[in-house]
Amino acid sequence: MASRRDLKRDISYVIGDIFTECLIYKELVPGTDKDAAEKLIVDLLRIDNEFITRISHTEPGKAKEYYRALIKDFQKQISEVLDKLTKLKK
Repeated sequence: MASRRDLKRDISYVIGDIFTECLIYKELVPGTDKDAAEKLIVDLLRIDNEFITRISHTEPGKAKEYYRALIKDFQKQISEVLDKLTKLKK
């Protein structure tokens, strides 16, 4: 299993990349729903904060199960965000 520091770094990289895409869509792509882009940016910040906090507070005794569930939840939420990102253009 990767270290908690590596997991936090990976999550931050993924969130940062999607955040950048949202900003590009919002500012540079004509016909983009700017309100939806703002909501998506706020969702990304919430997701980042939630998962970094969850990594910092591991349940004792069940680390492997905890991190498997955490990664699965993260992948699910990122998938939902990416679906919303593709629908930003009107």
